[in-house]
Amino acid sequence: MSSERYIQIPKVLAVLAYNGDYHHIDRLGYSHSKPLVLYYLKEALRDFHALKRSPPKDLESMPEEIKHMISQVDAHYLDVEIEQIEKISGTRELREAVSLICAKALALSSKFVGEQT
Repeated sequence: MSSERYIQIPKVLAVLAYNGDYHHIDRLGYSHSKPLVLYYLKEALRDFHALKRSPPKDLESMPEEIKHMISQVDAHYLDVEIEQIEKISGTRELREAVSLICAKALALSSKFVGEQT
């Protein structure tokens, strides 16, 4: 397995899943090809941008850690991580990277299970 680290993509996915909606993690996790992985990453990033531009009306109910995580996503390193995925040549390595990303996202988002009001 590649020694590349994925930090930014799991943060984005965890933010999108904080309220219990795991569809971005699930779609990415079940993707079996690089084009599909990149497509679902694009969809997740689009929703992340929308969240940043137009926070929910009940922003006060959003956990502070989620707000902090949103502000900590580094666009430069996010791009580096996407480039890492783009360079993956084998299906097995792709599946390992995607599984790692999704597992990290679920680990991050697990902190917020049951915290919504």
